[in-house]
Amino acid sequence: MQKWFMRVSAFLMLFTLGVSAHAYDGGRDIDNVTLDYYLPKNVSYDPSVPTPAEVLGHEVGQWHVRHDMLVRYMEVLAEHSDRFTIEEIGRTHEQRPLVIVKVSAAKNKDRLEEMRQAHLAVSDPSQNVDAASAPLVIYAGFSVHGDESSGSNASLLTAYYLAAAQGEEIDAWLDNTVILLDPSLNPDGLGRFAQWANQFRSMTQGTDTQDVEHNQSWLRGRQNHYWFDLNRDWLLLQHPESRARIAVYQAWLPNVLTDHHEMGSSSTYFFQPGIPSRKNPDTPDENVTFTEKLAEYHAEALDEINSLYYTEESFDDFYYGKGSSYPDAQGTIGILFEQASSRGHVQDTVNGVITFPFSVRNQFVTSLSTIRGAYEERAGLLDFQQRFFKENIELAKAERHDGFLLRAEQGDARMTELLNILRQHRIDAYPVTDTFKHNGKTYSAGTSYYVPVVQRNYRLLKGAFSTRQDFPDNTFYDVSAWTLPMAFNVEFEAVRTSRRFKVSDQVWTGPEAFAGNNLGETRVGYMFGWDHYFAPRLLTQLQQKGIHARLAVDPVTVRTPEGTKAFERGAVIVTRAYQSMPWAQVREHLQAFADSNEIEVATLTSGLTPTTGMDIGSRSIDPARTPSVLMLVGHGVNTQEAGEVWYYLDRHVNLPVSKVELDRLSRTDLSRYTHIIMVNGRYSSLTEKHRNQLTSWIRNGGTIIGQKGGAVWLSENNLLKATPVAQSAFEEQFPTEGLSYGDRSDFFAQQRVAGAIFNAKLDLTHPLTVGYPRNELPVFKNSTVAFEVNEAPFVDVARYTEQPVLAGFTSEGNRAVLGGKSAIVAHRLGAGRVIGFADNLNFRAFFWGTSKLLSNAIYWSQYVYGTAADEEEEEANEEAHSH
Repeated sequence: MQKWFMRVSAFLMLFTLGVSAHAYDGGRDIDNVTLDYYLPKNVSYDPSVPTPAEVLGHEVGQWHVRHDMLVRYMEVLAEHSDRFTIEEIGRTHEQRPLVIVKVSAAKNKDRLEEMRQAHLAVSDPSQNVDAASAPLVIYAGFSVHGDESSGSNASLLTAYYLAAAQGEEIDAWLDNTVILLDPSLNPDGLGRFAQWANQFRSMTQGTDTQDVEHNQSWLRGRQNHYWFDLNRDWLLLQHPESRARIAVYQAWLPNVLTDHHEMGSSSTYFFQPGIPSRKNPDTPDENVTFTEKLAEYHAEALDEINSLYYTEESFDDFYYGKGSSYPDAQGTIGILFEQASSRGHVQDTVNGVITFPFSVRNQFVTSLSTIRGAYEERAGLLDFQQRFFKENIELAKAERHDGFLLRAEQGDARMTELLNILRQHRIDAYPVTDTFKHNGKTYSAGTSYYVPVVQRNYRLLKGAFSTRQDFPDNTFYDVSAWTLPMAFNVEFEAVRTSRRFKVSDQVWTGPEAFAGNNLGETRVGYMFGWDHYFAPRLLTQLQQKGIHARLAVDPVTVRTPEGTKAFERGAVIVTRAYQSMPWAQVREHLQAFADSNEIEVATLTSGLTPTTGMDIGSRSIDPARTPSVLMLVGHGVNTQEAGEVWYYLDRHVNLPVSKVELDRLSRTDLSRYTHIIMVNGRYSSLTEKHRNQLTSWIRNGGTIIGQKGGAVWLSENNLLKATPVAQSAFEEQFPTEGLSYGDRSDFFAQQRVAGAIFNAKLDLTHPLTVGYPRNELPVFKNSTVAFEVNEAPFVDVARYTEQPVLAGFTSEGNRAVLGGKSAIVAHRLGAGRVIGFADNLNFRAFFWGTSKLLSNAIYWSQYVYGTAADEEEEEANEEAHSH
């Protein structure tokens, strides 16, 4: 028995070692890993080119590379290799440099611009160049998620190989090719994660998955400085990293783009093509064919080093705002790579121990296989790209409409930002030059624009303006709608012909310079409206200088040197009265801030208004309260939604927000704050003590704002007097009788609101909707959170329309439940206010159309007087007592 046991034990030990050796090879001992572990064995290397270890002080994979050292190594290679040119293309929010390394044969170093122009001619539909002789361009991008760092660490090896490798193959690769190496797509996140992983690295490596090294805190390295997922920003361009990257992409239009990621530790390695039915319908099938061809090169390379992999089982290529999908709309083959993550240095998995060097090697190997495959398929890739853009023109000509008309209010920044995004994607828009009417709507010269569909980037334009609601496969990895005009609350419509109206011959390249305000002498004060997107920022800047301002929640008509001027609800008045500094300084600050925000300010000549209604000194015009905002963050809180709020208030409003972790709430002096924000999340860690703390603060005058899960928590704890739609109401729409196991994926896909755009009808008389010009507002919806219509009047601020879906997939069952339900509720509670939003107001920072609702909830909450049904008696008693 003992011999049998020993034989079995020996067999199991050999089997375990065999699996480990098969999967992880020489990278298991990370302290002794060498460059030989990574590099192909049949290649010689230029000894004059420094290795990564000679610059970093350690071998690749032994430590997580810091971004500064990563950039330094690229600079050193540029100094030592005549194949390399490095360029700083921008700076992150944290001021880390964004760099692009351009790699080509030494003979090409001084003719890169000539090669770029020759390559771009292939994608110009008006030219008929010989595509086969044009330069090939490859864009290699690494680690857009900072804690998926094997990519950026592999970029060190890729760069070394491209600089130092010798032989016929590398010479052939680089002869008529430019490789754009982007070593870190998210430097701020990479820096955060490298610090985390390195600070917990032990000399004696432990593999325990529960060790702190493998479990980041609430704020992970995935996101950028403002906690955004940059892999969702390729189309939206709200961050400097994305704008710099897209500028390079559009300047070069590569044939192949790689996007290196990581996934769960117990997986193997994934490369595209993904699930065939989940590509964007506007992406040509030939794109998938080329992805399949390149996949054969990846498979061969990974087989060579005994690494396991899979394809066609995960992920999708639908949303054109991701790194592997954005290129598909522009004749580029975008390829997603996903490596099982060590999330540190060494970790146990169901497949055995995974090490950081092993994960880095897989990423490096597929970087080379991409170049090899692209080089060998170059003729087909260049031909495909040329035909792609010529087909764009033919497809556009076959559309049922000739273009899109856009219109917005005078001088609003929402339109400008929309046009800026289109311009960065090389999508042309033309100013309307004569005012005209179409389908009952007036399009005014100076505020309206025309976007023709017949243009080079037709497919990307079509995706950006799509209102599609039905799809072959309704399972979405990400979102099913991202319609840019709707996100910016810019009215748009498809038109059949542009011959009925006049547009400029010149493409829009930027807004006209703001003329500036001429603030006249006044005994009363100045006034500006709330309709401009940056009006909240102007008010914030004035308050930060200690300037007194007053809010007119109702419409008012005033006298100015130019005559009478009508202001809609929500005007801000800077009165000469009540100022604590000399009036000349007030005027100087107002002039500077208003001009920088491009907001027109009216000079008041009299405190007496020319029509019935409020005068400037009306008791209905109250002082604007200076807000002090706290946002709850920490474990359980949705990181990205919290980051979106922080970003909006910081960048667009210039309003500081104090970020307090949930476990510090009970020790926080809430009396310092006027507003508390709870974004989506699970707030199960909050106790009865916390509830009582918040209740007391609200009843003493505070305003609490809940969004999605935050609003649900407020409701469940009897602070928000609104009833969330019960989950059972949705379940009733999806019967389970007769379902087979094969129906499982579709069954759950039908129940999910897959990132769609809904139509909400606003109560334009409510104080929280000041500055909104029309009562319909597109909102982004990716959950089933909604509220039952309130029994009490004056509480519901917005409701979804009965047929609520404007774009994207939402099943008939979910439409039936959500139609007509409340999306925004607000009411008094004691001396304070409670406001609930069913949706994310700041989704990915590009939903400018809804984001100002958050400013309204902060600056105009003092005018919320509605009370919930069970509070009416208490409020009536309080009001009677006050009189």
